[in-house]
Amino acid sequence: MDLAIGATAVLFGPPLRLAPVTAHEQAVFWVQMAALLTLALVLGRLASRWGQPPVVGQLLAGVILGPTVLGELWPAGFAWFLPQGKLVQSSLLFAVSTLSLAILLLSAGFETDVTLLRRLGRPAIWVSAGSLLLPVGAGVAVGLLLPSTARGPAGNVWSFALLVGVALGASSLPVISEIVGHLGATRRDFGQITLAAGTVNDAAAFVLIALAVALGASGAVSQLAKVVIGLAVLGALAALFAQPLVDRLLRAARRRTPARGPADPRPALAVCMVAATVAAALVQLIGIEGALGAFVAGVVLARSRFADAGTLRVVAQLSAAFFAPLYFATAGLQANLLLLRLPQTLPVFGILLIVGAAAKFTGTYLGAAAGRLPRMERIALGIGLNGRGTVQVIAGTVGLAAGILDTGTYTAIVAMSLLTSLATPPLLRRAVRRWEGSPEERRRLDLEERISGHLLVTEKRVLLVVDQERAGADALWLVAHAWPEGTALTVITTSSIPGFRESAMQFLGEREVEWRVAESSPLEEAVESEQSLGYGSLVVASRLNQGDADPQNGPLDRLLPRVGLPTAIVLRPDCEPPEPTSPSGILVPVSGARASRAALEVAFSLGERTGDAVHLLHVDTSPKGAASLRPGLRLPRRPRRIPRDRRAAAAILSQARAMGSGYRARVRSEVLRSPNFEPGLLAAARSNRWVFLGVRPVSTDAGIYYGEAAEALLGAIPDRSVLLTLPD
Repeated sequence: MDLAIGATAVLFGPPLRLAPVTAHEQAVFWVQMAALLTLALVLGRLASRWGQPPVVGQLLAGVILGPTVLGELWPAGFAWFLPQGKLVQSSLLFAVSTLSLAILLLSAGFETDVTLLRRLGRPAIWVSAGSLLLPVGAGVAVGLLLPSTARGPAGNVWSFALLVGVALGASSLPVISEIVGHLGATRRDFGQITLAAGTVNDAAAFVLIALAVALGASGAVSQLAKVVIGLAVLGALAALFAQPLVDRLLRAARRRTPARGPADPRPALAVCMVAATVAAALVQLIGIEGALGAFVAGVVLARSRFADAGTLRVVAQLSAAFFAPLYFATAGLQANLLLLRLPQTLPVFGILLIVGAAAKFTGTYLGAAAGRLPRMERIALGIGLNGRGTVQVIAGTVGLAAGILDTGTYTAIVAMSLLTSLATPPLLRRAVRRWEGSPEERRRLDLEERISGHLLVTEKRVLLVVDQERAGADALWLVAHAWPEGTALTVITTSSIPGFRESAMQFLGEREVEWRVAESSPLEEAVESEQSLGYGSLVVASRLNQGDADPQNGPLDRLLPRVGLPTAIVLRPDCEPPEPTSPSGILVPVSGARASRAALEVAFSLGERTGDAVHLLHVDTSPKGAASLRPGLRLPRRPRRIPRDRRAAAAILSQARAMGSGYRARVRSEVLRSPNFEPGLLAAARSNRWVFLGVRPVSTDAGIYYGEAAEALLGAIPDRSVLLTLPD
């Protein structure tokens, strides 16, 4: 060890000397960590069981271990646990709290959907404006009217008033998302608007906190100018370079993830942590709380199409299990609720509570009214956006550290946040107890519920591989009509299909489409390198061999064994398209298998969109089923015992009809009893425009074998496409 230190000194100079930390200080630090984290997790879990957001219990953990309870009941133990005047000791806890805040805001950035306002339109814009402007304005007015004794030693009147405005005006996205999620209303219209408005509240609050700190610093005008200019420069850099750079890094991380088998989250996690720390450093350099840069990094990371939901979930779970409880518990340590007994603190708390709740509800209600929302949604939004906690604690701790707030005002802000967060869940539950939403909202929720259980037709990006023009046109039309409107699409084509992109755009409308041309590598290699980048399904459009009904195709045979995604294959011979008088309708041979369920998803979704009837067909080839077709043989009207095969066929069709009952599609079902599978199936196929067949292919030396039904269909209907679904 001494030799290594000596060599380092020769090469690089004397070794770096860190500030000394004694064994006693380390022991106190670990006791602080263990006590704060354990009590925060326990009280957070109890708060969740009682219908409250966990942040309430986590803040209470700090209050219990702080001067309010521990300091009052056991002064000697509190002096050992939280020694005063020890710079190194307090720096250890402060460093962990700062890191915890950065990870907490990084996770909050993941939940910030910047496209939500555009999707929700006018109501969300009005609610966001009303829920922010009126309460912030009321808070600034309160801050201007409060006596100077409520300010900290470094706080001027405007910086203090602006922080009070943030405390009263901002909602807390983590808290309201917890409240809305606990009610099971995340996908409800009022839940979505609440989250959108909370996103705007959080983003605006962080900017206002930075401005308040700049106003409170020495040389306020120059510092404020530095902050404004710095924000403008960073915003421009983020808009031009941040998203493409993050996309490239996450894409490289995803390419290291195998298509099959468990994914390795470490590359994407490394990108997340590096992005958060770099953004925090840049933001801190312009005079803003560095952890706010981690929030921006979270927004950029979550917006990337290459973001892995599993990786983001790991960061969010780590934040929820460790960093968030530790941060809020540490924040609670600084709140001495006993100060509320003082004559100068109790009125401040009362004013903040009453004005904050009333201004927030009124501003939100008026904004919802301007957005033409129903009365029940106005009330629900006014109550839901009163959820506070995270932003108020951040504003309070930043203001306390900058000397803008004194301990009494900080305590009043924390207490106000606790009380409003405690009152919001029961009031909101009561407000929406009998409100089921509009008919449009119920239809949207039904669609989302259906898609959540789908194997193939999901809202995740679709990878479409086109190897033949006419099959590709059919596949594009199918994706445009059977997949949800918001589903993005990546199309990989060969260079041998000129003009395909221009002719295909008529099917896609405003759907987000990314076009790729596989010129330098075979299609199967391009797909193999692409499929690990976060797609929900793969659609392949290919041709049959010329003059041969065999669906085995060289590129397709090489591609399918490498696929790790639910797959749909659109196959058709390279012949002229069908005449306009060709039959309509969608035939789905039903077997009850997983692949058949995937075919039903596409059929029902397409039938709901186009109005085509969905024909469910089950072919019973059992001896008893075949006997029912013999001339002169009549089944008894009331048989004593239904044959097992017939009961199975009825059950399979019943399950398929039950699945189709959730769609607005015309459905008819039929059991065809025939000694041979092919004749009845082919007759039904010729009378329908589409045939969707679920298969389980087998890889052989001669290529991919799709099964008896697929072989028969592909040879019998040469003028139409056949969709084969492979959900495994």
